[in-house]
Amino acid sequence: MGPSVSRGFLKDLKNLDPRLSVFWNGNHQVIRFQRPNGEAVNIYRVKAEDGGYREPGQRDLLAVAGGDLAKEDMKTRLLKLSYASEKMREKARADARDNIRYMTKDSKTQLANAAIQLTNQGKGNSAHRRIDPDAHRKGRTWAEIKGENARA
Repeated sequence: MGPSVSRGFLKDLKNLDPRLSVFWNGNHQVIRFQRPNGEAVNIYRVKAEDGGYREPGQRDLLAVAGGDLAKEDMKTRLLKLSYASEKMREKARADARDNIRYMTKDSKTQLANAAIQLTNQGKGNSAHRRIDPDAHRKGRTWAEIKGENARA
């Protein structure tokens, strides 16, 4: 047996529809709809933003009432469904475009080589043409050479 629900919430829920009830599933409160034939159907799960438990309240009643399709005429329902379907198709197309773009995206090295080829600068980033940043540490500094000349 889970946490109890306030009597005010249950009263407001029954005012929406007498076939609605609240059930504890072990983690959350679940609002259920009792069908005329058969068992009850879960229609809404009450949960916090982080997915944890929270007490059911007015925003949950508004969410359940907003999903009540019996209050609207058939034309409005079909328009809503077609709009939602179109949004889902647009999102799927955009996701497919993004996936293709990310699969064909060039790396930093590929972009550098392409820029070198476009500007006709030779063979690009080959190993024997690279400047070694530690090369100056192998030899002597100008001050060391100058100091030897001053001593001589």
